[in-house]
Amino acid sequence: MLEDRGSSMASPRGQREASRALALGALLRKLRRERGYTLVQLAQQIPMSASNLSRVELGSQGPPADEVIERIAKALDADAAELLWAAGRVGAGESFERAVLERLDAIGRDVREVKEAVVPRRDRSP
Repeated sequence: MLEDRGSSMASPRGQREASRALALGALLRKLRRERGYTLVQLAQQIPMSASNLSRVELGSQGPPADEVIERIAKALDADAAELLWAAGRVGAGESFERAVLERLDAIGRDVREVKEAVVPRRDRSP
């Protein structure tokens, strides 16, 4: 039987996602405790299972979808933008649409760079 030992070196993207998950989780736990909610009480308001909410707080899974973060913010009477920022979704004061467009531009630049590196240039001289 093969054993999956995982990779000892996570990708930079994976490390960023893990950092964001931990940051969001710590903030959620802090806000939940400040407001006097148990995991079960908050989970019922979202709605979400208490075990899933616990995993989010512990940072053991990536940050949930934006809509879920917004429901959590509403249940905690917290600023959704702050929670989304902690999850790495948008910069301070930056709209979601703008963040998506900037990311698409960056992907386009990356694709062009790869294409230029891989596809040989044709001599365009007459």
